[in-house]
Amino acid sequence: MYDLAFDVLIVGSGLSGLVAACRLVELGVRRVAVASQGAGATPVIAALNASIQPNKWGDTPQQHMLDTLTIGTFVNDEALVKSMCDDAHRCVNLVESWGVEFARVDGDYYRRHASGSTYPRSLCQTSEIIGVQMYRVLREWLEERGVTLISRATCTDLLCDEGGVTGARLLIDGAPQVISAPIVIAAWGGAGSLLPNSTYPLDVDGRGISILARAGVELRDLEFIEFEPMVSLSPEGAKGEPCPTAMLGEGAYLLNSKGERFMLKFRPQGEAGSPKTLMNRAIWEQVSLGNGSPNGGAFVDLRHIPLEVLKGYPWFYNRLINAGHDPKKELLEVGPAPHSHSGGAVVDSGYATRVEGLYAVGEASGGVHGACRLAGNAATQALVSGILAAEAIAAKGVRKAKSPYVSAELKLNPDARKAGHEWLQALLGRELGSMRTEAGLTSALADVEEKLESAEAEQDDLFTQKLEAARLILVSALARKESRGGHVRKDYPEVDEAFKGSVYVEQDDTGAVEYTFRRLS
Repeated sequence: MYDLAFDVLIVGSGLSGLVAACRLVELGVRRVAVASQGAGATPVIAALNASIQPNKWGDTPQQHMLDTLTIGTFVNDEALVKSMCDDAHRCVNLVESWGVEFARVDGDYYRRHASGSTYPRSLCQTSEIIGVQMYRVLREWLEERGVTLISRATCTDLLCDEGGVTGARLLIDGAPQVISAPIVIAAWGGAGSLLPNSTYPLDVDGRGISILARAGVELRDLEFIEFEPMVSLSPEGAKGEPCPTAMLGEGAYLLNSKGERFMLKFRPQGEAGSPKTLMNRAIWEQVSLGNGSPNGGAFVDLRHIPLEVLKGYPWFYNRLINAGHDPKKELLEVGPAPHSHSGGAVVDSGYATRVEGLYAVGEASGGVHGACRLAGNAATQALVSGILAAEAIAAKGVRKAKSPYVSAELKLNPDARKAGHEWLQALLGRELGSMRTEAGLTSALADVEEKLESAEAEQDDLFTQKLEAARLILVSALARKESRGGHVRKDYPEVDEAFKGSVYVEQDDTGAVEYTFRRLS
């Protein structure tokens, strides 16, 4: 049996939620709970960017910031980017003090060169994927200090009154439970499995976007869904496994069906350091020209990479071998797939939303990545945002708790939810995928609006939340009439400086959605 009241409730046990809990405990906040359905995307984190001083390349937090803004096409929140890059080294030291270990060579950090970065700055592990270690070590640290970890818990509502957040309603082992907490940290990820064939696990289902909007939170940049360019398309046993873009820094390169290094047309200096959006567009172009791979992608050539380097990515190498694919002998077929989400809640420097007591960290927050995420920055944002939120909460002090009020009975129908989810995935995969059009987005929005009045939505509140999240993303995508970063419009193929800014969306008590566009000077 779990307690019903905490000083801080963290919803989501990925990296951002776990480090927030660790830092809160370290700063003296004791009644902390972490609730989650699963591990989120943390176990697939391959690397974490940080400009560690000193280094032989002359890398600095300022260069890290410039790389982040460049890849984000300068529509990022510069203040959030600066604090992330400036605080990354300090936050790495904190997680190391909690037991996380990064790979080292001759006493210095081993750094990989991820796509989009000027210099190698991605910290990792070579014996296992670093995200698996972080998840295991941080949970053990919290368990040893008596922090409540609530498993098999799905958040269905944030509970608020006129003074701010008062708690949340969770499904714990399928049973509704109201948790009182004057401070709630949303650490539940982004769009995730709203789209088909996502690299993200099913527990990141996109409903958090709706839950935040229902609570009165303003959201931004929801149209910017990241597509990972090199996800394995075959063999079957390795399908869906991302080939790390850091492999390009190790000397790998992309080929079309003719054996041509087609990326050299766009980037004569080679694939290493290439932005993911550029790789995606180049692959899509090859497919449209008839030069794609059998399953609609391209090939990555790893045959010349030293075996010890390949084995330094054991999660990737071992899965290929177990699937019967030898990367030293065969080309690997890869292509773009839905990945992370750059949009989320509008937050301040301490990752507080405009709802008193409610914070959003990691992928639940927006502003850091802009139009496209720098490879390796997802983990950096998760790490720094969780710690900064915890420090802001501890500095401000815990608010006085109020008894949460639940106004409506929860409607649940798993069968209706499953059928509705499959319908929604197919729709969004068709119209909100890698290439978008006005007609397709408009049609999809109309279909979602109609489905919100359907029997499935009436029978299951969780499916309704998925529909509301899809509607918010579609409204944002329609508002941006240009191609920028992860948002590519066939009917508006060029970057338009009139759209150098962000689309902000919010949802009122009736469910109506409004958007505003705020241009940067």
